[in-house]
Amino acid sequence: MEIVFTLIYATLIGFYNIFKKQAVKKSPESVILVLFTSVSFLLSLIWLPFGMKIPLKFVLILAAKGFLLSLSWFIILKVLRSADLSVVTVTNVLSAVLSFVLGIVLFNETAGVWQIIGSVIIIAGVAAINLTNRGSKGQITMLQLALLLCSALITTSSNVIDKYTTTYLTPYQVQFWFLLFVFVFSWLFFCIECIKNKRFLIQKTDLKNFWIYLVGLFLFVGDFMLFQAYNVPNSQMITISILSKMKVVVTILAGILIFKEKNVAKKLLFASLVVLGTIMISVL
Repeated sequence: MEIVFTLIYATLIGFYNIFKKQAVKKSPESVILVLFTSVSFLLSLIWLPFGMKIPLKFVLILAAKGFLLSLSWFIILKVLRSADLSVVTVTNVLSAVLSFVLGIVLFNETAGVWQIIGSVIIIAGVAAINLTNRGSKGQITMLQLALLLCSALITTSSNVIDKYTTTYLTPYQVQFWFLLFVFVFSWLFFCIECIKNKRFLIQKTDLKNFWIYLVGLFLFVGDFMLFQAYNVPNSQMITISILSKMKVVVTILAGILIFKEKNVAKKLLFASLVVLGTIMISVL
């Protein structure tokens, strides 16, 4: 069942990435971050009756996750303004590899031959997608690449936290507290930036940027599917972290159809490799 939840998550987050790319065309990155996290947190209030009573150590762990992911999302939004949408998916390579290794080391998970082969194919497909952008208008700089790799490390840490916390808490509790801290830290970062610029950065036009609300909605529903996947008995971080990379298929198609990115044939070929790897992990 965790496979179904993960594939739903991957599809929703694929669209979530598309909406972020559209949102940065109309609003500053920090404004987008604070508004879509606010939308997601407000939606999470429906879990308030289920989420209040948890041990302090889990509150602190989820606070750390909220801080790290707020930072990571801010980095991604900065890079999205100038980079091809498909280039940003290079971060999935490092996070997938690290999650695979940590699943075995920390949680004693195992993977069969077909799962390993499928994982290698998915990771290779995602890596190949990035190589097709060499020399393109959306090629990233070394600084942007360093920021994306930092974001990948944060994503990996988040995967470990998800696996650990959902072992002891319900998906409702994890999502409520996670989004609470994302909301708090996003506003903290935003207030610091406002003080630095000596003005409040949100404008009326930003509130009318409907892409931001779609980002918040798809984040809320997508993450709930992810927490449900981790909460399935005997689910493995290895399987979930690798299958979640199916989101690149959605973003690649969007990059081609909406953003008119180049090297269409190669990107479709490599996206098909990701799909093939997913089938191998899910079925064989």
